[in-house]
Amino acid sequence: MQEFSNPAVVLGGGATTGLGAIRSLGRAGVTVYHIEEEQSLAKYSKYCNEYFVFPGTAHNKNELKRMLLRLQPRMNDVAVVFPASDLYMFVLSDLVNELPAYHLPIVKKKVAEILLDKRRFYQSLMKSNVAHPTTDFPENLEDVSKIGKKISYPTFIKPYFSESFERFRRKGFVANSEAELLEYFALLRRLGINCMIQEIIQGPQTNHVFLDGYFDRDSNPKAFFARRRMRMWPLDFGNSSLCVSVRASEIAPLKEILFKYLRSISWRGIFSAEFKMDQRNGVFKLLEINSRTSGWFNTLSARCGINIMLVAYLDAIGRETRYSEDYEAAVKWVHLENDLESTIHMFMNGDLSMGEWISSLRGKKDHSLYARDDLGPFFMSPAHHAVQFYHRFHRIIH
Repeated sequence: MQEFSNPAVVLGGGATTGLGAIRSLGRAGVTVYHIEEEQSLAKYSKYCNEYFVFPGTAHNKNELKRMLLRLQPRMNDVAVVFPASDLYMFVLSDLVNELPAYHLPIVKKKVAEILLDKRRFYQSLMKSNVAHPTTDFPENLEDVSKIGKKISYPTFIKPYFSESFERFRRKGFVANSEAELLEYFALLRRLGINCMIQEIIQGPQTNHVFLDGYFDRDSNPKAFFARRRMRMWPLDFGNSSLCVSVRASEIAPLKEILFKYLRSISWRGIFSAEFKMDQRNGVFKLLEINSRTSGWFNTLSARCGINIMLVAYLDAIGRETRYSEDYEAAVKWVHLENDLESTIHMFMNGDLSMGEWISSLRGKKDHSLYARDDLGPFFMSPAHHAVQFYHRFHRIIH
């Protein structure tokens, strides 16, 4: 295994995204430091050289800058910094020109906001004529009432910035009537959350396709990988609990649409785009693009032969990389805990048979937590969750 002198710093991401990024880089011979706002299972990975908890750094530009400058003397060479959450991406993008002691393979804040601010994102898709869910941006209850009379139900109401919904532990609210729509909008406005109204794209979970990769500073693709969702949790508007790699040739038209759009906004960095085929007309619509590393492709892409994290790292330190779409298809990624939840509810709903479930888990697999070469996070999971439960219970009773 080749070893590199430049370390990497992974910001946030926890036991799925953060851990996946650490493993993808560490297995390739990169020394990895991990920074979080609170403890996570990623700290137990053997590929995590050092782990730091710095509360407030994901919300405060100055705190993040101060912390990175304080850590810099510990590094043997110029480190590459990777945000593994939207919050860290947002703050770090505002520091692109303020941290010369680090490599930051990301865009400046002005471009990052196009993907992070969902209002700007969908407006840019409209401008670029990219198919997407019909979306309205009400300013007040009167606007909501007008919109509510012309749309179909159920409909989805969600925030401009995803992190503002963390308190609800969901991506948005489903409104089944105009009355519910008005109620949800009023609630969110009282909480100071700007929100949009969006159609729900019809079709099963397997209609979701994800396109992942990396663009260099000239908006040239350096890595590409595709996967299809098989199950997710929660069942509605959740995250993939089981997905499978698919050949790039199967989604070539979507790749062309995505690449053209990313070039139009001068994108640089990692991306993970989600499309869903509308069951009513067969049209794939672009739902969102994550502007940072994602736990759902980190280790899976590497297992299949395209290590997106390593490509981004090599590009950042000035190494040449060759673009390739030659990766292994039909390899699966599974989040065991979430997939069990999904499976049980699908059994109860009659949407999954025992035979289908057994078949879905056959073949080559990559796991979100379990790894033969890195067992620490898996074995420490019960104790970690027990501590988390104790602290939550303690806060409730006090």
